[in-house]
Amino acid sequence: VAGRVHGELVDLSRVLGDGDHVQIVTSDDPDALEVLRHSAGHLMAMAVQKLFPGTKVTIGPVTAVGFFYDFDAERPFTPEDLERLEAKMGEVAQRDFPFLREVVNREEANRRFADDPLKLERIAELGDDEAITVYTDGPFANLCPGRHIPSTGRLRHFKLLSAAGAYWRGDERRQMLQRIYGTAWFKKEDLEAYLHRLEEARRRDHRV
Repeated sequence: VAGRVHGELVDLSRVLGDGDHVQIVTSDDPDALEVLRHSAGHLMAMAVQKLFPGTKVTIGPVTAVGFFYDFDAERPFTPEDLERLEAKMGEVAQRDFPFLREVVNREEANRRFADDPLKLERIAELGDDEAITVYTDGPFANLCPGRHIPSTGRLRHFKLLSAAGAYWRGDERRQMLQRIYGTAWFKKEDLEAYLHRLEEARRRDHRV
C-alpha cells in the first residue's frame, strides 16, 4: 500500500537513497486505511468534476471512519447525485490511473491553480520551507500533501454516505460549500459490516 522511510509514511513511488531504512506498509497496517481513504477522496473529487464541470475542489481530509471533500458547487448535492457519483467512481477506478506526485515551486503552483481562489489562498499560507506537492491521477490534479496508494485500481470497496453544507474552513463569514462524506475499505466484508453498523445506529436513534 505504502512505505515508511526512517519512520515517515511515503508513497511507494518515493525514490530511495543509499542507506535508507525502509518498512513496508501492507493493508493490515494501522496507517494503511488512511492512505486508501485519502486516495478515495481524490477519486470522488475526479468524479464530481466529470459530472459537474466547473465545480471547484477544496479541502478533503481523512476521518476516523472515512473521508470527506468540500466543493464549491452551484447547488447542493442530492442523494441521486451521490448514486451517480459512486457509479462514476467505479468507472474511473477500473481505468487504474497511477497517483503521480510532483513537487512544484510557489510560482508554478499559483500558475496551475490561477482560476481557483481558494487554492491560491492555501498556497499563500504555506511556509517557504514547506514542500508544495501536486498529485495527479488521470485528468485530475490537486494540491495535496499525500500520501496515496499506487493507482486507482486498488479502490474497490467504497460508499458515498451523505452530503451537507459546510462553510469554508468552518468560518460562517466565508462562502458555503458542499461537503460529501464517504468511506472506503480494503475488504468488501469490512465495508458491509460498517454499513450494517450505521444502519443499526440509525434504527436505534431515539430521535427517530
